[in-house]
Amino acid sequence: MTIENLNCRKHHVLCLLVLLVVLCTACSSKLVRGEPPVIRMTEISHKDGKISLQLSMRNLNGVDLNVQKIEFRLTVKKDEDRDENELIAYEGPVGTNIVANGTESWSVDAVESEASRKLLDSLESGDVISLPYKLKGSISSADDGTMRFEYEGHIYPLPGKPGYFR
Repeated sequence: MTIENLNCRKHHVLCLLVLLVVLCTACSSKLVRGEPPVIRMTEISHKDGKISLQLSMRNLNGVDLNVQKIEFRLTVKKDEDRDENELIAYEGPVGTNIVANGTESWSVDAVESEASRKLLDSLESGDVISLPYKLKGSISSADDGTMRFEYEGHIYPLPGKPGYFR
């Protein structure tokens, strides 16, 4: 074995190490920032003229999300209706910090309208099987400003829990 052969082998090993580092760096994940949270309704209830709504807020970002304010409308549609009926609307402070890639629950109470009471009563009594809903709004974050969200689903009564829905 000559000196030239040893130098050539050293360069191949060095090249392979550099290639390995470059490939590992290319496959690493990037820090996500500025994405709006995923906001879903987890439960809704009505009793004594009040509607209580629980929301789940999931932070998709790799950094904490400081939610200061929320504004949203939860609307439902009965099958025979063409128009959406507002079940609950809210605008106000939240004051919660969602850790990076974490989830927080948040709830709000509001006065129940006559139309909202009738819709939820018809769902609870079994007159309708489910109510299609749309949750649409925005949150304000200290670092990222205003971020919009929207979700559509169906509200169903919770068996064994009168006045509670998911």
